[in-house]
Amino acid sequence: MRYNLKLDDRENQKRKNGFPVAVFLSHKAKNKKVNLGLFFEKSEWDFKKQLPSKDVNAAILIRKKILALENILLDIASGKNYTLDQVKDLLLGSAKFINTASFLDFYEVFVAEKMAAGKISTALGYENALNSLKVYRTSVSFTDLSYQFLNGFKAWREKEGNSKSTIHTYLRKYRAVYNEAVKRGVIIDKKPFAGAFAGITVKANRTKKRNLTKASILKLERAKNLTMYHQRAVDLFLLMFYFGGQDLKDIYYLEHKKINNNRVYFMRGKLAGTGYEFDLKIVAKAQKIIDKYKVKGKYVFPWRKDFEGYRSFRNNLRRSLDFVQSQEKIEVLPLGGFIRIKVARHTFATIGKQLFVETDLLRELMGHERNDVDTIYKDKYPENVRDLAHEKIID
Repeated sequence: MRYNLKLDDRENQKRKNGFPVAVFLSHKAKNKKVNLGLFFEKSEWDFKKQLPSKDVNAAILIRKKILALENILLDIASGKNYTLDQVKDLLLGSAKFINTASFLDFYEVFVAEKMAAGKISTALGYENALNSLKVYRTSVSFTDLSYQFLNGFKAWREKEGNSKSTIHTYLRKYRAVYNEAVKRGVIIDKKPFAGAFAGITVKANRTKKRNLTKASILKLERAKNLTMYHQRAVDLFLLMFYFGGQDLKDIYYLEHKKINNNRVYFMRGKLAGTGYEFDLKIVAKAQKIIDKYKVKGKYVFPWRKDFEGYRSFRNNLRRSLDFVQSQEKIEVLPLGGFIRIKVARHTFATIGKQLFVETDLLRELMGHERNDVDTIYKDKYPENVRDLAHEKIID
C-alpha cells in the first residue's frame, strides 16, 4: 500500500473554510481518497512538510494519522491484509484497532481519537501516562499486562520518586484504555488490573477549600501601579469572583451571544451536556472589566482560542497572581498557599455562607444544579432575589 497525505489544493475542492487535508491511498490497483475533516487556506499550510504552518494542535493530529498509516504499512509487511475501506475507518477513528496485539498501538489510536474529538487536555493527560509506560518498556502487548507487570511498573515509578497519587493516576489511565479495548471487542477481559492498585489507593479525603476574605478582595480591587499583565490577571480573577466563581475557561471562551440585557448566561464547561444554563446580573464592576478588554467578533475577549493559547494564558495568569499576592501581602485561608483559579469560586461560596445566603440560592448563583429529592421540584428563585444575594456577596 502507498499513501500520500497532503492539502488538496485543487480549486474544485475549495470549501468555505479552505481546502481539505486528504490522504490518497493506493493498494492492489485500487485508489481511495480520505478527507480528514481538516481545512486550511494555502497561506496556512507548509507544503514542504505537508503540515499546518501555525495550528500546532492540528499538526499533532496529522502526525498521529501518519503514525497510524505507518503502523498499517508495518502490518502489511508482516503479512496482514487490509482493504482500503478498513484503512479509511482506521484513519477516521471508526475502526476497532490497528494491531490487536499491541497495547501501545491501541493506546496511540485512543489518544489520537481524543485529539480528533477536540478533547486536547484529556488527550495530553493520557499521552503523558503513555510516555511514562514507554520509558519502562518500549513494547507492550495486551498479553504483557498482568499483575506482575503492573507491580513492576509501580515499583519502578516509586524508585524514580513518583508519589502514590501520580502512580495511581497512571494506572487508572492504563485501565481506562484497556477497558476501552474490551468494549470494542479487541480483546477478552483478563482482568490484569485486579489487585494492581494495592498500596497506592488514594483516599478521597475532603480537603479544606482555599478562599480569600472580603478584605483581600478589596486589596485586589484597589491594587495600583501594576504592569499590564499583572493587572489583567487581577481583573480576570475578580471577574471570575463577580460571576459567581465561574471557571477561567468559561470566561476566556465567553461569546457575545451569551450576554443580553445586562445579564450573562453560562453553562459551566465541567457540566456541559449534563448541567443547565443559568444567568447572572452583570454588575457595574464586572461591566467595567468587560469593557476594558472586549473586542468585536464571536468572542468577548481577544486572546487566542486554541488550546495552546489558553494554556499559555492560564500559566501566565498564575504567575502574575503569585506576584501580586506577594506584593499586596494577601493570605489564602485557612492554611495559606497561592491564589489559584478555584480560589475565586471557593471565595464566592465562603462569603455567601458567612452572609447566610440560602444553600439552594447560592447553588443557583454558582451554576450548581440542585439534585436532591427535596429541591428538584422547587421553582428557581426569582431574578430579583438572586440579584440581591449576588450583589450582597460581591459588594
